[in-house]
Amino acid sequence: MTEDAASAVNAQMSENTEKPLRLVIDDSARDTSAKLWYALPDGYVDVPLEALDPDPGTEHEEQFMNVMSLILSCVPEEQRDRYVGALRDMRFMVAQMRSEGVIGCSLGMHFADDGSSALSVVTVALRDIEWASPKLIAVRAVSLRETATNVELLTLPGGRPGSFCDTLVTVPAVAGMSAQDLYQCDVYIPAPSGAQLAVLALSTTAVSARGHYRDLMKGIAHTVAFHNPLPDIERTVRGDEHDGSSGIKDSITADFG
Repeated sequence: MTEDAASAVNAQMSENTEKPLRLVIDDSARDTSAKLWYALPDGYVDVPLEALDPDPGTEHEEQFMNVMSLILSCVPEEQRDRYVGALRDMRFMVAQMRSEGVIGCSLGMHFADDGSSALSVVTVALRDIEWASPKLIAVRAVSLRETATNVELLTLPGGRPGSFCDTLVTVPAVAGMSAQDLYQCDVYIPAPSGAQLAVLALSTTAVSARGHYRDLMKGIAHTVAFHNPLPDIERTVRGDEHDGSSGIKDSITADFG
């Protein structure tokens, strides 16, 4: 996962409260330099943005160049220019994402109701903004969208504000691909300080499953934290909480990793 993001979490309600709790914590979830934590369900794989757009002179850059040389050495001579162009475009796209504050990108594959594959992309960005009250930030962020439907204000754990919107757009035809519909969903979560904004975005061509993805993104929004949530989770698992939240340990399965 990216440096500033926690590892994926799978939280699943269980009808059987006797089911043993399973908690696996990945090392990246304890990253002391992290600025944002969030959870994704099973089926998502992290895209290593830092490795795909390495800083000059770093170990990642050396590894990147070695991998690219290996790939190009396996490509037929007549196709090499096309591969070089694709790799250049990929690196430019990742650099553009990072310049816009994207700290996490994950690719998801799930099965739709008809048995077909449903692909989706989730990005997480953390942006510095001019100070305002968190509730005002949440309202302002969603109101600035030009094309959005199902606009909704969210109340997140701890009474924190957030906002949500989604839309359906048609992507024009490009070389080798016909025009297709694309479902986009965005969640905005202000930091308690009022000086940062987390933006979670999902895109998928599985427009028939947009209701599922809408609920999925709202669920992810409830896991976003601007402080390390692991101590609270560990206390809950041990049953140290006495405010009613300890019941969580009997009804969820959470996986970090």
